Amino acid sequence: MPLSAEFGRTLGLVLAQRDPEEALMVVAEETRRLTGSRNVLIATVNEELGDLEIRYGAGDEWSAVARNRRLRLGPEVQDGVVGRVAATGDTFVTGSRDHAPAYQPIFSASQSEIAVPVRDSDGRVRAVLNLETDRQHAYGLGENSLVSGLAHLVAIVLERKDSDLRERAMLEIGQALDRYRTEEQLVQGVIRVAEDTLRLHSCSIFLWDPRRERLTLQGTIGRLRDQVGVLHYEIGEGFTGWVAEHRRPILLDDPQQDPRWRGKYVEFPNEEIASFLAVPIVHSQQLFGVIRVLRRKPDNPFVDNRFSSTDLRLLTAISTQLAVGLEHLRQMQNELRNARMIAWGELSAKSSHMIGNRVFALKGDVNELGFLLGEAQLERETLMKLQSSLMTNVTRIEEILQDFRDFLTATQITTELQDVSQLVKETLDEVFPKRGDVQLARELEGQLYAELDARRLRRAVSELVENSLNFMPEGKLSVRTYRQGTQAVIEIEDTGPGVDEGMKQRIFEPFYSGRVKGMGLGLSIVKGIVDGHGGSITEEGKPGLGARFVIRLRAETPPANEPDAAKLG
Repeated sequence: MPLSAEFGRTLGLVLAQRDPEEALMVVAEETRRLTGSRNVLIATVNEELGDLEIRYGAGDEWSAVARNRRLRLGPEVQDGVVGRVAATGDTFVTGSRDHAPAYQPIFSASQSEIAVPVRDSDGRVRAVLNLETDRQHAYGLGENSLVSGLAHLVAIVLERKDSDLRERAMLEIGQALDRYRTEEQLVQGVIRVAEDTLRLHSCSIFLWDPRRERLTLQGTIGRLRDQVGVLHYEIGEGFTGWVAEHRRPILLDDPQQDPRWRGKYVEFPNEEIASFLAVPIVHSQQLFGVIRVLRRKPDNPFVDNRFSSTDLRLLTAISTQLAVGLEHLRQMQNELRNARMIAWGELSAKSSHMIGNRVFALKGDVNELGFLLGEAQLERETLMKLQSSLMTNVTRIEEILQDFRDFLTATQITTELQDVSQLVKETLDEVFPKRGDVQLARELEGQLYAELDARRLRRAVSELVENSLNFMPEGKLSVRTYRQGTQAVIEIEDTGPGVDEGMKQRIFEPFYSGRVKGMGLGLSIVKGIVDGHGGSITEEGKPGLGARFVIRLRAETPPANEPDAAKLG
């Protein structure tokens, strides 16, 4: 078969592989077959560690001798052939190791060897394709040309691998837009994605504050973390302010040489910065801020870790997604604010009426106390009844005010990674009565983690438990926690009267539910807390057979040091 046809066959085999990792192994095997080599390996540049890693290859000895081996990257003799090719970008060919006294073979049987650099679209060396055989003078001009073509094929697969990573990153951000409920959560989520995909050393997001007309730091990784909400740039100030003013990105190596550089707030010393990239966060002609990333100069001067045009395109796509997310969140916050303002009006009217009634009763008790104090003799029993009435009314006013405060602050949460089941267990231990006619059954799954505000979620769970107990003097309360796909689920089910079908969609509205007492804010507060966590709550019981409230939160990966999952008692 002609060589061109052979190469076409190889290309078809490689492109048929859905997994880039498998595709690289196919390239290695096909290279070995086409060139008659004994062993073939592909060593990729690790920018973080400043060396080369062998992960792909084919041949008799490569897996046992070279797989997962790390090689030095540099132009010196001791760096070996692969290290020198990666550092210099020059192809290396030897027909006899005996005529290359400084040659350091990876395989003991090697006599001839050829190593070709694999370059990305920006011309930077990403990997080295290395071939060896136990035959002398095995690689001539024809093989050199063929191996160069195969090196281009390796570059295509590596680019596809990076593209898959970028697509997953964009998908993750897209999914996060529906998950995050605060700007802080969204900003931190975007920073994590940028960190994973851009192999950066620092990422900071400055959001535009229209009231103060300046950019304020809202999220970062690096030494500026404790300055979030404090550090700011004026429009046009430094690179960050310039990007905001002109709504154009900046990509610079050795940024200190640019006259716009101020070095006002940087994540590590100026002299350590190798590359600077910043893009505006813009959507529908509206400026939301600036996202900037930095890479540190590598310890190995032969490693090129500067940002590329591909990195610029990716960060621009990330910033666009962030802008869409911020716009969406702010629209939601405005709608929520308007809805809560309407509820505020209803709450104010109802609380004013209820507090007014209690104040009227208090005035009656105070007047009665004044009358009694004018009597010649005071009756202790009458005074005690009066004191009890006064305390009852004062306590009820305090409860009304607490409901008022809880309703207003329900969505204001601060989360950290916690065990959902452990929190539910502790809440049940606190609020479920030790004696009574209601039986408690609980089934709590271990290692069920989510980002939680423990104090708020305890309030939500205890409110649902107490609500069931109020409407079920006897019966059974079942509490379960479990993982369902990507969700952490809390179920609270009772055997009480249940919720009528016509009320299921409205019981979480303020003042509506017939299953709560007082001001009717309990379930509204619960929903606000769950909404603040980015979760959902529904009532899924059957009328007449009991209520079943289901809270769904986004499940997170347990900490690495957690023991195996187990049921909690």
